[in-house]
Amino acid sequence: MLAAQESSPELVCQPCDGSITILDGGMGHQLKSMGVEITGAVGSMRRFLGVAVANVERPQMVKGAHLAYIDAGAEIITTNNYACVPKCLELDSKDDAPLRKYGLAGMVAAAGKVAQASCHERPHSKARVAGSVPPLAESYRADKVGPFEENLKHYETIAKSIAPYCDLLLCETMSTADEARAAVTAAAQTGLPIWVSWTLCENKPVLRSGESIND
Repeated sequence: MLAAQESSPELVCQPCDGSITILDGGMGHQLKSMGVEITGAVGSMRRFLGVAVANVERPQMVKGAHLAYIDAGAEIITTNNYACVPKCLELDSKDDAPLRKYGLAGMVAAAGKVAQASCHERPHSKARVAGSVPPLAESYRADKVGPFEENLKHYETIAKSIAPYCDLLLCETMSTADEARAAVTAAAQTGLPIWVSWTLCENKPVLRSGESIND
């Protein structure tokens, strides 16, 4: 994982300092174990719809998931907006679908509010909140990554909406260098520290796009 620091006129990426920080686990798996329905292929948009709307429909359950990780020793909890992206939320076609009611910004902010409230309930844990800046299409699919400018527009909405509730932003599960560049460019506008995590090919040490990590 790399930490990106804002620098004028460009971003400078620096390796982490080698200290160990305990992060939480997957919110989708935790919420599934608590009763949220998860269906569809691994990594697909359909699979995450129930998790995405839980922030507004079942916020106490989401808080319970965060608290379970804090109580288990997590020093960083990640906001539950990994699936709060247009391609997922648009799958909910109901007239009263949360996306229609709250908009993308409202759905993302709801995740931030729940995570922040969870940390406030455990003040002695000193847990911090990482705001998720996730893939905008299916996870692990470099071929699904959209154009830079389109990605940047959505990432700016996500970063701006989640930042007020976070200590840092986590551009996570990035499949291509260009995808990460769009996410980090948007995240840098908030002034918060930025972490980047990548998803790699299973049989060789390169990004899902085939790009070198060094590049």
